[in-house]
Amino acid sequence: MFSFRSFPFNRHSTAAIVGLMTVAIFAVSTASAPALLGSLRGEVVDIGIEHELPLSLSLEVGILDDKASVEFISESAETILISVPSTWVRREVKNAPIHTVTSEVPSLGFTRWKLPARAGISFRVPTAPDSMVLHNPSEVQMKLDLVQVNLRTEEVERDILLIQGDTVKLW
Repeated sequence: MFSFRSFPFNRHSTAAIVGLMTVAIFAVSTASAPALLGSLRGEVVDIGIEHELPLSLSLEVGILDDKASVEFISESAETILISVPSTWVRREVKNAPIHTVTSEVPSLGFTRWKLPARAGISFRVPTAPDSMVLHNPSEVQMKLDLVQVNLRTEEVERDILLIQGDTVKLW
């Protein structure tokens, strides 16, 4: 009859058991690596918002198949700066003369837009994002009203986020 008391545990046995456990954990973690890689693929879009006063901003994203439309509307009394991928094309300006909404020369794949107080801007997005990340380097709060619309299914998702000096994955 086998008994654990009769099994001679020593330094080498303990090291062997720890080694086997490490190999087992590594095998399990590498089995899930393809699933993790799948979640990292796709169109990830970074946007940046710069402001000095507390900001209330609406972000509406409409997606139809592989194209999208994105609209920002500021409720702030200050001019804000919005950085978006340089592939995005300005469509429309709201609540401000079009000549007051200006952009800088694209740099590092982004275009920085100057949006006057209480104005809005919309963009045509050639490739719909699978995920969007917002960078808010300002040290003051921003309230973001996020609306996502799947134009094919007419499904609407709404969320309100309070962001302060942070980077946030919106979806």
